[in-house]
Amino acid sequence: MIKSPKIIIRAMLSSTFTFIILGMLMTVMAGCVKTRTTLPPEFFRDSKVMGMTGVRTWAFEHSPIFEEDFKASIKQAQRYSSTGHNDASGHFNILALSGGGANGAFGAGILCGWSAAGTRPTFKIVTGISTGALIAPFAFLGADYDQILKQVYTSVSTKDIVKFRPLSFTRRGLDSLADSSPLQGLIEKYVTEDVIRSVALAHQTGRRLHIGTTDLDAGRLVIWNMGIIAASDRPEAFDLFRKILLASASIPIIFPPVYIPVEAGGEIYEEMHVDGGVATQVFFYGDIVNLDDAVRAAGLSSIGAGRIYIIQNLQSVPRYEPVESNLVGISIKTIMGLLSNQGNGDLYRIYTVAQREGIKFKLIFIPSDFELQPSEIFDPVLMEKLFDLGYHMALSGDPWQNHPPGYKE
Repeated sequence: MIKSPKIIIRAMLSSTFTFIILGMLMTVMAGCVKTRTTLPPEFFRDSKVMGMTGVRTWAFEHSPIFEEDFKASIKQAQRYSSTGHNDASGHFNILALSGGGANGAFGAGILCGWSAAGTRPTFKIVTGISTGALIAPFAFLGADYDQILKQVYTSVSTKDIVKFRPLSFTRRGLDSLADSSPLQGLIEKYVTEDVIRSVALAHQTGRRLHIGTTDLDAGRLVIWNMGIIAASDRPEAFDLFRKILLASASIPIIFPPVYIPVEAGGEIYEEMHVDGGVATQVFFYGDIVNLDDAVRAAGLSSIGAGRIYIIQNLQSVPRYEPVESNLVGISIKTIMGLLSNQGNGDLYRIYTVAQREGIKFKLIFIPSDFELQPSEIFDPVLMEKLFDLGYHMALSGDPWQNHPPGYKE
């Protein structure tokens, strides 16, 4: 979730954090590490979440399980609409929410402004990464949850999200600079049992919510079918639902990984899951399912008027800022460039899939002339400005671009 490298790096290279990092290095050198029952390499494709099937898949490769689920979703939706698209206008709408940390306030503002404009559609599929994963359940459930989005993204500050560990933590083999319990508490407060049950009900109407985490051992994005988890009668289902949201927002080094128990070869192991943004900034269902083939298999002639809306909680082009000739300045600019370029690459991949499937591409992102200068990692003043920016952009008519940044026909 924390994608504000400028603030993080400056904090880490301040005197206090320098001592912390030195302490970490000494701890590592002393051989003090966290232990877990790690999944052996030969089982990494065969591990199963305990008691649940069909709840996840690898991204960027065809998934027979998710394709069958998509066919089932059309059948479910046909109980309410002959097109199986869950949209009175006949459109097949997808929403993809990117990472961006505190910049998620922009996406929250877009959704709330879109509702106020009266043009926000019902989404058949919603996907989320990192801060987008935290927004996604509420975006999925609709405008009735806009007030929660506004509250979360305009009233919290760093202390409500991050609790940095004291220097003494280096005496133990911990796995992060900060404790994620404040963020975990926020997720538990707002992602209530009623919210999860509502996701399950929407799933039964043929709509789908997917969240991405990075399996750090495999170095790959995992896509989770949150509706199946929400609808499960397993006693641990609600806890797993929240764990996945926490994992998707847990950037390594700052937050600890989330350890998810799995079964393989008759034994129980722990997978290490972290921020989905490690693997990608935004993702689209079409990477794992041939949508047109699935629609035809479900008895429809075509996918119809599909639209994918992408809310990129980042700037597509970094602002010009002269780089200071020191480690801090060079590190900041390098990481900002990596995030920006990764995000744009993700957009081009989605655009290619959308073109192949005949889906209209709709993109909105933070304007490059907007000044992102937070005073802390989660700066409530800047977040409120970002929320207002998104809100008014959504009210302005049609703020969506039809191509990735820099695309020329």
